[in-house]
Amino acid sequence: MKTWVIALALAGITGAQAQQLYRWVDKDGGVHYTQQPPPAAEARDVQRKTLSPSAGGTGTVPYATQLAARNYPVTLYSSPDCGPPCQSARESLAKRGIPFKEVTVADDPSIAELKRVSGKSQVPTLLVGNQPLSGFEAEGWKNALDIASYPASAPPIREQAKAAGPQKALPPVKLYTSAQCGGLCDEARKVLASRRVSFQEVQVSFDTPETLEELKRVSGGETVPVLVVGGRLQRGFDSATYHNLLEASGFRRAGEPEGAQAVRR
Repeated sequence: MKTWVIALALAGITGAQAQQLYRWVDKDGGVHYTQQPPPAAEARDVQRKTLSPSAGGTGTVPYATQLAARNYPVTLYSSPDCGPPCQSARESLAKRGIPFKEVTVADDPSIAELKRVSGKSQVPTLLVGNQPLSGFEAEGWKNALDIASYPASAPPIREQAKAAGPQKALPPVKLYTSAQCGGLCDEARKVLASRRVSFQEVQVSFDTPETLEELKRVSGGETVPVLVVGGRLQRGFDSATYHNLLEASGFRRAGEPEGAQAVRR
């Protein structure tokens, strides 16, 4: 899966004191956000801001799911030609409302990563915390997620939304982007536009540090785009995964051209 990484380091923003945030550009033009001062020899255009401690909040992901994701983060390893097994894997996670990172195994680095974490090169592979499960097997995956204390299903309102059809009791949709995200965020918007999904877009930027705090709090990660559909969250962008998540949440395909304009709240 393609992702654009923001090197935030905001996990420590939990105390009563304000935190320092540094924005800097490396020699290759990459933009970084860190709490530690950047290396003087490698950084340029260094800016510093002071962040107030977050006021907290539960976000859109149920607390039990947030707690499980913090202790046992879930990663799904798939491939473009995986077919039904990977589709079933995504659907099983979406049904339980489990936020997960998807890694598309399509090059040498991703193959090496899969072998490192699982000892195999088989897809799909599910990584729950440090426990790998190679190949999709519904009962085995269910047991591993149960042990990690993930809720057995998504909040009831999400299932009601699926049965209600379009425009009735559909969950809220939020898309986190950034000015530097470029084509990936454009493609994410197009998927939402193709289904006429009404969504709120949050553009993460250094000039609005509260958006950086919110991204970290909601997704637990450091990537954009991030799509949140009710209590379900998807990091990075993959067209099929976005469509599957929206379908599972009750949004039907609208049938208009891919470039149609989405309605934003």
